[in-house]
Amino acid sequence: MASSPIYPEGPIRTVQTPLYFLKPNKLFNIEKPYAFKFPVEGGRVRPSNMETGVVEDITITDIRGYEKSFNMETNGFAVLSLNTGLEYEDFHQEEGIFSYLRKIELLLKDYTGASRVDVFWHCVRKRHPRYPISTGKKYDYEQPTTLAHCDVTAEEAAVEVRRQRGDEADVLLKKRVQWINIWKPLKGPMNDFPLALCDGSTVNKNLDLEPADLLLPDRVTENAPTYYRPEHKWYYLSSHEVSEVIIFKQSDSLSSACSGVPHCSFANPLAPVGEEPRESIEARALVYYDE
Repeated sequence: MASSPIYPEGPIRTVQTPLYFLKPNKLFNIEKPYAFKFPVEGGRVRPSNMETGVVEDITITDIRGYEKSFNMETNGFAVLSLNTGLEYEDFHQEEGIFSYLRKIELLLKDYTGASRVDVFWHCVRKRHPRYPISTGKKYDYEQPTTLAHCDVTAEEAAVEVRRQRGDEADVLLKKRVQWINIWKPLKGPMNDFPLALCDGSTVNKNLDLEPADLLLPDRVTENAPTYYRPEHKWYYLSSHEVSEVIIFKQSDSLSSACSGVPHCSFANPLAPVGEEPRESIEARALVYYDE
């Protein structure tokens, strides 16, 4: 059942914007959705059998001022404070990145009460000034993702546990394991192409998320593009400061837990004129519990 956040006194701030979702397709009854993440030569295989469509005027509510009304267990996401002690330039150095990843491991462990947290991946995104209009060339950095999706399924999370933990995996997977993403801007306050989060308590795990294969040059992974449903509730954090991190769940082995959180970025019509293009860092962590 969807939760009802406690709003502060005063008007609730919202923005109306288009978002992109996976289009339903009867083909998926007989063929699993897939997408190649590298060029496919020869034309014998389509790069993807998925189509996306835009849904206009999605309401996204600004949680600025009542961030603490949301938590991981109920909604699948939370906003936490973190003084990294790092400067902008540090996020472009190996030592600075290493320091940041260790700090968010400690932050997650403290917030969740988990017995172990392993951050295993990170990515810096810098929006090109012309994006989402293509430049026709490869970007220097990854760009914001505008399709609503979860990065992983529960099954793929278990595969990742086995990939990382080897012989320990069977014991670890008998207990609760979560895949949690950690996201923050490198410059702030940030309003340009912010992160939009769908409240996990409004997501039907069995109907709204479509497992899809992503074919990489060296392996296949599985994520979950999202179907539109009017019951979904979407949120974002305005004027996102560099000292604020958003943590949001992507999978959870506890069957009674709320869904992983579909997410994407959006062109924010309320972004101040002249604000620099978004720069952000995101990371992925496997979170292990003793029970």
